Amino acid sequence: MASEISAVGPHDESPHAPVADPLWSESFYLNFSDACGRLGGFTRIALHPARKETEGLLCVYLPGGSIGITLVSGPLDQVNDRSVRAGGLMHERLDPLQHWRIRYDGDVHVFDDPARVPLALKPEAPAAPTGHVAIDLDVTGLHAPFFYPSYRRVKSPPPHRPNGPIGFRRLLKRALRRPGEIVSALRMRSARHYEQSVVVRGSIAVNGERFAFDGTGHRDHSWGLRDWAPSQRWRWMTGQMDGLAFNAMYLTIAGTHVTNGYVWRAGRCAAVDELRLDNTFDDSGLAGRELRLELTAAGERVLITGEVFLNVPLPIVGETYSTMYNIGRTRYRCGDHAGYGVAEFLERLDP
Repeated sequence: MASEISAVGPHDESPHAPVADPLWSESFYLNFSDACGRLGGFTRIALHPARKETEGLLCVYLPGGSIGITLVSGPLDQVNDRSVRAGGLMHERLDPLQHWRIRYDGDVHVFDDPARVPLALKPEAPAAPTGHVAIDLDVTGLHAPFFYPSYRRVKSPPPHRPNGPIGFRRLLKRALRRPGEIVSALRMRSARHYEQSVVVRGSIAVNGERFAFDGTGHRDHSWGLRDWAPSQRWRWMTGQMDGLAFNAMYLTIAGTHVTNGYVWRAGRCAAVDELRLDNTFDDSGLAGRELRLELTAAGERVLITGEVFLNVPLPIVGETYSTMYNIGRTRYRCGDHAGYGVAEFLERLDP
């Protein structure tokens, strides 16, 4: 495993020195689910040096099927290099490459139907009801962080639902945009990225009612140039089962299709050499529903099936693009192993 993580050291767990580019950012991410699929969520803190700002996102899957979600922000300067903060959300490093703590104590917007989230973000939308959430989670790595090797180029795009005929104007718009997308994608090759399957324990309190939390999750840390504009389609899946965990990425960027990921079992991580994905879609056609994932790593083939039972749609909009990013809470199975994770589906809404 040493060769797989040789590019990652304890110093990489701290914020990195940025370059003078408005697209440079650094991201600390975690998703988590308890063993029975009742409680869970995901959180991300992003540092944006050009804007001198830190952004935080927390989404908690609440008992009964609703979600609580909040967006927070704060100044770029951090108290120390052992933690990152945005508003009341904090990711604290206790032992580099192995042990983190996640904390938040504050209000969240509550949605009985997560499909309403994009509408609620519009300026004229009425305020969503709020609740109070306090999380205190202890995060421990199942293995050393896996540094992404070179992406594997493939011939076919990820499964997707066709949009129908594309008119001349849209084809022309796509053609004119492609050179800039290629340049941006090439510039992003300098970014760095590693992943880690984790055990998560602690507590989640909802409106004063405390629940013990015992489960698993997935941690992601990346830094460098990040531009959503070239991304046409993105599939990112993680899951943890007894003795088995995986991460699989399948995306189309600037017209090129690539895969990446790892499989962890028998105490060892191995890079994914081949990835095959089949899936159905929800009613929107933008998010996954039933998944069939074949991963080949270290010469061994692993067949994983998944059922997405809750999708949280998050719009990502820029000056030249509009995308929908669905984070799907997923029940996974591999032979006799069963567990939980996520299946993220991103689709660009305009060509």
